[in-house]
Amino acid sequence: MTQTRKLIAAAALGFSALVTSAAHAADDGKPKQSVGEYTSDAVVTTKVKAEIVGNSALSALDIAVETQNGVVTLTGSVATAAQSDEATRLTRTVKGVTQVKNNLKVDPSKSHK
Repeated sequence: MTQTRKLIAAAALGFSALVTSAAHAADDGKPKQSVGEYTSDAVVTTKVKAEIVGNSALSALDIAVETQNGVVTLTGSVATAAQSDEATRLTRTVKGVTQVKNNLKVDPSKSHK
């Protein structure tokens, strides 16, 4: 076999193994997303996080963002109900967000003294 054919065969086998392992890893019983849906959800998550980072009233370290089919779930804790409301408001402004599930907990000990 020539060196080029060996490289092509290795690349094909590597790609096949990657696709197979990804398919098995994704079989978690949840509804499947297409690559386009996953990509757009990742973009929505990134944009929501950017909005939170850009807001001085919120701490991006305290708020986790997850997106599934345009539905954004916020988890973590904030110091006040107003911060929780602000996180929801900001999230709704992001293009691609179809719904916001605010699971943020209010923890007054998070307030800056």
